[in-house]
Amino acid sequence: MALYAQHGHGKSDKLTEAIGKGSLDGVIFAARNEQPDNLRAAIAETRSLSKAITLLVDPQFYVSTFVPPRDRYLPQYPYYKAGRVAADFVGAKRLQQYSKSTLDFQVGLGVDRLISPSVYVGSFEDRWFQIALNLADASLTYHAGLKKAPPLLLTFLIDEYAFASNQLVDDFLDQVTTWDVHGVYLIPTRTESTYSQRFEAVHFASLLYAAHVLGQINGFEIVAGYTDFCGLLLRSAGVKAFGSGWAQSARRFDRSSFIQRKGGGRPPRLRYASGPLLNSVLLSELEQIADISELDSVLSGVPLDDEITKAGSPESSAWNQRLSELHHWQTLAKLDAELTGEEGADVDKIAADIVSANALYAMLQNSGVVFDRNTTGDHLAEWGEAVKLFRERAEL
Repeated sequence: MALYAQHGHGKSDKLTEAIGKGSLDGVIFAARNEQPDNLRAAIAETRSLSKAITLLVDPQFYVSTFVPPRDRYLPQYPYYKAGRVAADFVGAKRLQQYSKSTLDFQVGLGVDRLISPSVYVGSFEDRWFQIALNLADASLTYHAGLKKAPPLLLTFLIDEYAFASNQLVDDFLDQVTTWDVHGVYLIPTRTESTYSQRFEAVHFASLLYAAHVLGQINGFEIVAGYTDFCGLLLRSAGVKAFGSGWAQSARRFDRSSFIQRKGGGRPPRLRYASGPLLNSVLLSELEQIADISELDSVLSGVPLDDEITKAGSPESSAWNQRLSELHHWQTLAKLDAELTGEEGADVDKIAADIVSANALYAMLQNSGVVFDRNTTGDHLAEWGEAVKLFRERAEL
């Protein structure tokens, strides 16, 4: 299993519960959601729950370039300063200082990997990409001088549309693979703020190929942050671990979540993570499925399903937001555990699961179940095409 919790706001006892139930293999703590002393305490407490769990801290240095930043506790961290612009990254001395302060803070936390500072990359042709490369290079240099430090993961926060050009992606991979580095913390940023599993096929195929080259061919440890259900496809292609948060905003990376905006909005609707559908559907949709006596066909087969099955119907159950969040991790962990680590076999399995999910969606819709725009299963066609394109490019 290689599912990491993507830490977000309001953790309460979710991590303790999920680790105790064996749903998580790691935690990626997010600096902006805890004060420094509380972060240290949270890491120590989590370590006490399991010696085997992998603990990392995303320093979220990249938020310093967002305007206006929704940075919460980040201003309390020694490496962070809001309002950085491209000119603040000119000169080797500055880059070295950013790398030093970011990595030094992590060294004393007892984490298993260090994560380098980086910036958001909108395109492999913009100046921010070169800044990201320069920060990575500076981090490598500084890390090499640290004694007994945890292995280093280089951060790359890259817009999904940057993966549209195969040639530019190849150039990026050529650069990264020249470095003597343990691994990469790769975060694909999403352009659509609404929570869904959709991912444009060409872009997704290219991202899968990047995972294949870095993880399978070059043997780097790749941690794919904020990837949710999409992380399962990345795991089949060579990613060691993928992250998903309890809240929808921490399941996929959308820059709007890190930028100040007016408050308001309604609370999230209750959801159920369905392994057979490869999607998180609304509880009201699960109720429709139960009404046509097809509930068993979409259940994930995890312990928290009991909260649904012991009730008269999904909507009359004690299902709540906390149960939904813990169940989401249980479902992802179960699906991930079915992967073997053998790339060819895992890609075949994912492709077969996509076909099965598509057929199940068609049956349910033909039987009268009405899904929301973001839960219709449209993502499956994109995923299937992405796997096809990836196989061709990787010659699998």
